[in-house]
Amino acid sequence: MSRSDPQTWSDIFITTIDTVPIECIRPSDTDRPIWGIYTPGSYRPEDYLGTLHARDTDGLWHVQATGERHTSFADAVRTLRRPPT
Repeated sequence: MSRSDPQTWSDIFITTIDTVPIECIRPSDTDRPIWGIYTPGSYRPEDYLGTLHARDTDGLWHVQATGERHTSFADAVRTLRRPPT
């Protein structure tokens, strides 16, 4: 997986952010840089952390649920891990 170009990332992959693994799964109906983020090997609704997508136009990672934008994939994942307020 090339960290620099999300367009080249696999449809399904596991990576580690802050020593905690996550599984990233691209929906089957798109080839755009968008992934659902899960606890590895667990696909129950309670294991779903959220959806992230990269935007070509601004180069930022977007957190779908909150509309937040981040410069790095890792920062966007950290947003998904925040406890609800």
